[in-house]
Amino acid sequence: MKLAAPASPLDQWALGRNVRHLNHGSFGGCPRDVIDAANAWRARLESAPMKFFVLDWQRELDAARAALAGFLRAPSERMSFVPNATTGVAIALASSTIGAGDEIVTTDHAYRACKNQLARLAEARGATIRFAKLPLPFDADAAALAITKEITPRTRLALLDHITSPTALVLPLERIVPAFAAQDIPVIVDGAHGPGQLALDVGALLKLGVTWYAGNNHKWLCAPKSSGFIVAAASASGPRPVVTSHGASPEYGPSNRFHAELDWMGSHDPSPNLAVPTAIATLAGMGNGWAHVIARNHALAVELQGRLTAGLGAKTVLAQDTSLGTMAAVPITLPPNTKPLELEMRLLEEGWEIPIVDFPQGPLVRISAHLYNHADEADALAAKLRDCGVTGR
Repeated sequence: MKLAAPASPLDQWALGRNVRHLNHGSFGGCPRDVIDAANAWRARLESAPMKFFVLDWQRELDAARAALAGFLRAPSERMSFVPNATTGVAIALASSTIGAGDEIVTTDHAYRACKNQLARLAEARGATIRFAKLPLPFDADAAALAITKEITPRTRLALLDHITSPTALVLPLERIVPAFAAQDIPVIVDGAHGPGQLALDVGALLKLGVTWYAGNNHKWLCAPKSSGFIVAAASASGPRPVVTSHGASPEYGPSNRFHAELDWMGSHDPSPNLAVPTAIATLAGMGNGWAHVIARNHALAVELQGRLTAGLGAKTVLAQDTSLGTMAAVPITLPPNTKPLELEMRLLEEGWEIPIVDFPQGPLVRISAHLYNHADEADALAAKLRDCGVTGR
């Protein structure tokens, strides 16, 4: 597989040429054709706003939903668009029946926004959060055991990453979720990084025992910002939208109550969601089909991890190939009196988009691989980090 050159030239993307883009995982990146599609939807809306929202919007949204559901192999009747995965997790948490004395299981690698949401929910309802400590270097079997051993008679909910944000680890949901499902414990999956990194089968995950799956379209699917989704199993309570709007009245909106509650949460710009089918098709065209896109980006992530580890002299390989998607993290040591955020800001000012993760077990540099990236970028990044006084750990 050719990794020395981009699979898609940078000029097909809206990304600037004077910046090193090695952080697709945080905010994504859009091909120009996808931005053009979103702009066309926005122009159509603005040309006749009332006609669009009253007569056209629901039909067009349903078509976009069907395309996304087909790609994800998810039940469209139990799926709605949301602005991002964080909002999806908020909806799932608001819909939970957590009460005083109950326990919630998550991990020490959980995304900060989700940790904050859990803390607020626990405080409001008198619940307790149990944090499973994931092993590093990562071992999937040990991780599954670390999580499932946190189940107690008081466990009423689990919030699990599909791919951890700070450490880029793919959690073995197939080994974890059944333990919760066997005790009828609802499981929320924060799949912010799942779509486009992995060949998702959300329907299979629901059958496995996942109750809610929240994901982003703007990351690895390369849709415009403000497009995500939430999928719920038939057994899920709710949904309780974070904004109650017209759909709460049965006489308004579609007959499907899941869609009625979540599709319309006030006036908004629907163009990012309506451009999702274009994003799916565009990336497939760029990369010779999605199976090849995912395989190529995974192979590149593994190569980037190896080169960056060697280039910085790191002694620890955080994860083996089978536990990576299309991102990887490398342990680093910073110069004395330098904080991770300070280094990240310096790199940004000097034209490098790369996250320096402030992780409790030591700082990390997390690198992303998409079609516009290539293997030699790891060597350039290693040289840049060495110039900044960074070494591997």
